[in-house]
Amino acid sequence: MEANGFGLQNFPELKNDTFLRAAWGEETDYTPVWCMRQAGRYLPEFRETRAAQDFFSTCRSPEACCELTLQALQLFESHAGHLGTELFSKFALPYIRDVAKRVKAGLQKAGLAPVPMIIFAKDGHFALEELAQAGYEVVGLDWTVAPKKARERVGKAVTLQGNLDPCALYASEEEIGRLVQQMLDDFGPQRYIANLGHGLYPDMDPERVGAFVDAVHKHSRLLRQN
Repeated sequence: MEANGFGLQNFPELKNDTFLRAAWGEETDYTPVWCMRQAGRYLPEFRETRAAQDFFSTCRSPEACCELTLQALQLFESHAGHLGTELFSKFALPYIRDVAKRVKAGLQKAGLAPVPMIIFAKDGHFALEELAQAGYEVVGLDWTVAPKKARERVGKAVTLQGNLDPCALYASEEEIGRLVQQMLDDFGPQRYIANLGHGLYPDMDPERVGAFVDAVHKHSRLLRQN
């Protein structure tokens, strides 16, 4: 397959679209999980690949970039909380909206199918309503935001993503399971993607990450049965 010079050839058929369906707001049998791009820092294979060449060499290699960062298209605004309401509205929000508009227009012009877009603005709780109307299908929440209050503020027009405190993964598997269950109860079963409230830290145990994923899948299925 090739789309107007974009060079998308022989792309493998998608075998699990649960994440995409949740992002589009469709019903799912369980809650999908996704960890942010920097989550790769905790994986030995990521660090091995990354150490093989310097940053700029990596940037110039599409193959290396693909291997390291293949994921849903997410816009990450790291400094929303530092800007505050007025400066965020002036210096960040217009560009956040513009990115969504340009990406969607570019996909349409290229004859490509639309993709759900995610906006995550760290500590941007003061602008949840504006972010929900900025042209993105998913709004990511950091761990300082109460899920129920966030849903009340943004309505049901967008999918929410988040928002377990990353430090929870230093706890026991039993405690991770308890915290995940509470998080899922607060977010509800639909229009939701489970995630941490920020990226994984480099020293986190992959086994704890696995416990987080397993707990989300287990409890979200139970939640749908009740």
